[in-house]
Amino acid sequence: MNIAILAGGPSSERVISLQTAANISQKLSDAGHDCFTIDVNGSQWIYDISGQAISIDKNDFSLGLAGQKLSFDYVVIAIHGKQGEDGLLQGYFDVMNIPYSSPGVLASALTYDKIRCKQFLSNLDVPMAAQCIIRKGDTINADEIVAKLGLPVFVKPNTAGSSFGVTKVYEKKSLEAAIHHAYTEDVQVIIEEFIKGVEVSCGVIKTRDKDLVLPVTEIDTKRDFFDYDAKYDPELTDEITPARISEDETKAVQKLTSRIYDLTGCKGLVRVDFIIKNEIPFFLELNTIPGLSPNSIVPKQVRSIGMTEREILVMAMEDSLLRHRTHAN
Repeated sequence: MNIAILAGGPSSERVISLQTAANISQKLSDAGHDCFTIDVNGSQWIYDISGQAISIDKNDFSLGLAGQKLSFDYVVIAIHGKQGEDGLLQGYFDVMNIPYSSPGVLASALTYDKIRCKQFLSNLDVPMAAQCIIRKGDTINADEIVAKLGLPVFVKPNTAGSSFGVTKVYEKKSLEAAIHHAYTEDVQVIIEEFIKGVEVSCGVIKTRDKDLVLPVTEIDTKRDFFDYDAKYDPELTDEITPARISEDETKAVQKLTSRIYDLTGCKGLVRVDFIIKNEIPFFLELNTIPGLSPNSIVPKQVRSIGMTEREILVMAMEDSLLRHRTHAN
């Protein structure tokens, strides 16, 4: 098949996206498919062939190569953050009637917006940290925030990934600066209570005939928290699979991962992050387009059960194509 891999994007996670796309392209090419990595940056959708930049025709999502129109059978959305995870591209490909890898418009939009996702899941008895929400232009009342959440707290932009714009705040006087730092990524900010526990992550994929909840990974970082440097510098963090937690805790994380996947209406391969305290997993966030570079968490989980990244990517693709054909009929 002709497979388009959309990578890049306009967010701070652009570099990580390009690494993810390179690994996906290699694995699907090894499976016998023709892969074309499309660099998406706002309205510029470019395929680079030998230094020549060719624009995608967005009227029908095609590519003009050697005087011929190339159409695509399937799309892998490998853009982390804005455009990739917020439902915008998903809506476009629904209109174009082209099957794609990620969850659909509603699930993507819901899970990309941390505030709405947490409000939605908290009403369905999913444990999570207490929080305050600040919007740009609001009056910042540090006394009220600390009275509700205590210290330290995490200050996070609502929609950014890879810990961009995140600060762990220990002193009330530092709150305002941390909030303004988060505003560099989003106009909405979440302030969360600090939960001391074990940070873990769990991948999951469900198809028409198989539910595969992956092993749990423990994140043990030398940094104060799992920030951008800790995520991408292997010297700073040990990602231990399977996690050094009890069997009961492992089952609780996997069960809640599967439940959140269903509640949010996900499809394809996603990853859910938690903090475990007193044997209870507290939900942190859901990644609908998790990193898939060789050193990312989900590929490590896949390899730990004897599968390959190629197998899991083909599994997701075949299920997406089947769903698309069924819907079309």
